Amino acid sequence: MQGKIIKGVAGAYYVNVEGCGIYECTAKGIFRHRGQKPLPGDNVELEVLDYAARSGNIVNILERRTELVRPAVANVDQAVIMFAAAKPEPSLNLLDRFLVLMEWQHMKTIVCFNKKDAVSEEKQKELRETYKESGCPVFLVSAKEQDGVEELKEMLKGKTTVLAGPSGVGKSTLTNLLYPK
Repeated sequence: MQGKIIKGVAGAYYVNVEGCGIYECTAKGIFRHRGQKPLPGDNVELEVLDYAARSGNIVNILERRTELVRPAVANVDQAVIMFAAAKPEPSLNLLDRFLVLMEWQHMKTIVCFNKKDAVSEEKQKELRETYKESGCPVFLVSAKEQDGVEELKEMLKGKTTVLAGPSGVGKSTLTNLLYPK
């Protein structure tokens, strides 16, 4: 059976199998011997241990199209780098480092500033202007107010996207808005 790892937590991998649902799996020891680690986004083969409990073992990692080191993911089409416009104040130096890393890994990148409702129009314009020459689309959204989220959602359609950024910027809130399941 084949599926895609959608989440990895403490040695447990959650594999979405089209038409069957999500299986909680562990990786066989052979990967450690090969120096391989399953990553979210990996397409894998698994052996089912218990159909009722939806548990299994990952037995093979299929070829990766892309691989990012930070965040550690595979087979993504693009990255959304998310920072808060305020609360916490954005570290533009860290954002720049993220952008350089994504460029080095040849990854299409979208810059997203959340909490636009917490800053003035002037500050929003300043953030947009600062990054418009980066070659990346720039979005200012308010996940709390659900403002600007639909436009961002359009950029994500049909793409496997990784969402990255520091703590407290609203990544979970945005994810829950985009994908309520």
